[in-house]
Amino acid sequence: MTISRFLALATALTFLSGCGAAGPEPAQAPPRGEESASALPTLTAPTAPPSEPTDDTKATTTIVGTVNRGGNGPCYGLVTDDGVQYALYEAKGRALTKGLRISVDAVASRLRIDCGTGTLVEVKALAPLR
Repeated sequence: MTISRFLALATALTFLSGCGAAGPEPAQAPPRGEESASALPTLTAPTAPPSEPTDDTKATTTIVGTVNRGGNGPCYGLVTDDGVQYALYEAKGRALTKGLRISVDAVASRLRIDCGTGTLVEVKALAPLR
């Protein structure tokens, strides 16, 4: 082994083992429960209601119409009496026949799926009408 290789190996081993590392010992965190009070955040009472929604609940909308794309799901088509087209998504899926009149409790869908033409909504409850 050459001297330059020996020195490189010795330097690498010294570096990896931490021997010869200069500097003070790293500071240790205080044991749990012994933090100083000044290090903890201070909570303040709100001065006004929040300007943005603070929860992830969505308003449920009731939609009544006729199934124009049926099947076993999970996607269907629905057109309302005034001609508004909806693309329905129901996770559990069920058999819906074209022409069936239904009432749907739905929320705006955050899913990125293609359920056909119309406004994509997620079905929370669905009931056939007579």
